[in-house]
Amino acid sequence: MGLDGSPVSRQALAFAAEEARLRDADLVVVTSFEVPEIWWLGPYATEAPTVAERQAAARRAAGKVVDEVLPDRAGHRVEVVATTTAPAAALIDASAAADLLVVGSRGRGGFRGLLLGSVSMQCMLHAHCPVTVVHATSVPAQTAAEARPEPRQRELDGARRQATDIAL
Repeated sequence: MGLDGSPVSRQALAFAAEEARLRDADLVVVTSFEVPEIWWLGPYATEAPTVAERQAAARRAAGKVVDEVLPDRAGHRVEVVATTTAPAAALIDASAAADLLVVGSRGRGGFRGLLLGSVSMQCMLHAHCPVTVVHATSVPAQTAAEARPEPRQRELDGARRQATDIAL
């Protein structure tokens, strides 16, 4: 599963953790980071941290997100992988040893999204295993059961219930 710290990647992490629990599988969390050659601090250039230092920092940051999203890891075996490989390539590589690849979709959509490319699209096209793309929920603070449906949605739900009752 790919993690970049965005809200939708947190939702994808929760989904991936539940899938891993149901499948009695390990959860491998992949995060990608860049190592610039030079860091700028105000008017001064300084040497960048080593790859190992950045990797450790990226692993800690991803581990913190995992701890926030999965505070109770009972039944979860979680491994956090931090890599300098581009996100789509890292996830596609990881998919070779996976039963399921879970990614989030930021949903840029439209023509602009096609021009920019998409990690989730690349994973869907090139992964070595099935891919689940988790989309952001429209009501993040509530579950679907807690959210109050709009009046039109209530009418549709009522019609579906009536049709189901008649069919039975």
